[in-house]
Amino acid sequence: MADKKKYTLFLISPRQKFVNYPAHSEMAKMFGKKRLMIPLALPTIAALTPDHYDIHIFDEEIESLPKNLVPDIVGITTLAATGIRAFELGDHYRSLGSKVIFGGPYASFMQEEALKHGDCVIAGEAEGKWEQALADFEQNSLKQVYSSEIYVPYKTQPPPRWDLVNMNRIFQVAIQVSRGCPFNCDFCLVSKNFGRKMRYRNIGNVVEEIKAAPSKYFFFVDDNLTINKKYAKELMRAIIPLKISWGCMCSLDVATDDELLHLMAEAGCFNILVGFESLNPASLDESQKHHNRGGSIYAEAINKIHAAGIHINASFVVGFDNDTLEEFDRIFDFTMQHNLPHVNLHLLNAPPGTETHRKFREEGRLLSCDPELGVGHFPTLHYMQMSQIGIFDKYMETVTKLYSFDTIRKKGEALLSNGAFTRPGGEISAFMKARLSWITFTAFVLTNDPDRKKLFRFVIKLIRTKQIAIDKGLGFLLSMLGYYRHIQEHHRNLEQYRMIVRQQDKGAWKDK
Repeated sequence: MADKKKYTLFLISPRQKFVNYPAHSEMAKMFGKKRLMIPLALPTIAALTPDHYDIHIFDEEIESLPKNLVPDIVGITTLAATGIRAFELGDHYRSLGSKVIFGGPYASFMQEEALKHGDCVIAGEAEGKWEQALADFEQNSLKQVYSSEIYVPYKTQPPPRWDLVNMNRIFQVAIQVSRGCPFNCDFCLVSKNFGRKMRYRNIGNVVEEIKAAPSKYFFFVDDNLTINKKYAKELMRAIIPLKISWGCMCSLDVATDDELLHLMAEAGCFNILVGFESLNPASLDESQKHHNRGGSIYAEAINKIHAAGIHINASFVVGFDNDTLEEFDRIFDFTMQHNLPHVNLHLLNAPPGTETHRKFREEGRLLSCDPELGVGHFPTLHYMQMSQIGIFDKYMETVTKLYSFDTIRKKGEALLSNGAFTRPGGEISAFMKARLSWITFTAFVLTNDPDRKKLFRFVIKLIRTKQIAIDKGLGFLLSMLGYYRHIQEHHRNLEQYRMIVRQQDKGAWKDK
């Protein structure tokens, strides 16, 4: 049989024009990296690609695209925040004669627009569709859209091609063990992309992927890692021997299962992102968010997770029709009351494909702003009870207060003194320890900020008395410093940002 023709393939994640602080880009810089992690889609697609393709993976956040190499075919993953850049790249490579395939949620729900800049859209899950698209490409019969109402079984996955990624520029790798979500929150795309029925990989397949990965630091990108507690426990028992450190997303009800919480901590979990979204029950009802809510139950659940030595990354959204500017103060007070230093605060956005997008479009409340603004700190909608400049200014005031070192010190002293954060995490090199120790010393000792100095002395005392693991103590200081630095970068660009907001501000919808 004759050898197959060779093709050059670029797989690209476009850069974002704006990056918000939850991306942890400043934290990555401290580790000498460009980005915390790259989208899992790129190495996953590469693993589905036949051997006769010469594959190059490019994430524009960590490296530039080559100017002297023209690929035969280009695959570009898209989000709303990268849509404009993705379409620019599509136009560029088509002008060079390359075939361009778009994937990802933005292109999936904006197919007509995407096809103005590319040759093809793979909507939804790529498995099966990607391989077919490549086969059709080789026969010069590439279709415009590859779509299916049937979801893939998702029992096994080939290991992602991390060998094609410059691992020196990212800190951790993404991993996924399930797809689907039984919930149907209006502002979320997960159930629209992957369906409402949960599908799980064989645990042995997951273990092999972890063993093959070029990192001991992971983030499980599953929307809710522990929704199936039986599977979650089996997974935890399987990965305990692997000695990895990882974060994930899950519901607060993980705290109702002591065995699962213990297994997660033993398996290396150090951080859980919990989508509280709103403390306003009317806003939760409005958005069809019927989980992660509990009023007085919050305190017990938060305390139990912290007692397991696991940080909570508390995520909130402001901008629902029942929200006023007072929601920001309520969220700040809540995080103080429950000692939650890690807070992801976002303004409501409406990506194409969500029920929120449909609602705001039908009501004429979608603003004609660039989709790249939808990263969490820019207002992109005509809010019911808040003007755009009003919600933006209050947002900036709140995140600045959340990550002032006065606030960080008070939360940190209360949280870390519980004696639960004693389990060491993953190993790092002696060089990296020296680098991070120097960064910590210069930022927390060589400063005029008394709260930084007090917090540093407090954490060092806990480390010396073995009330906290060294990596957990320094990791807390560095993560807080990363948040603080990113928000200070927002302040340096504040006038530019306020000008962008003012140009599209139309006041509160109720006052129209």
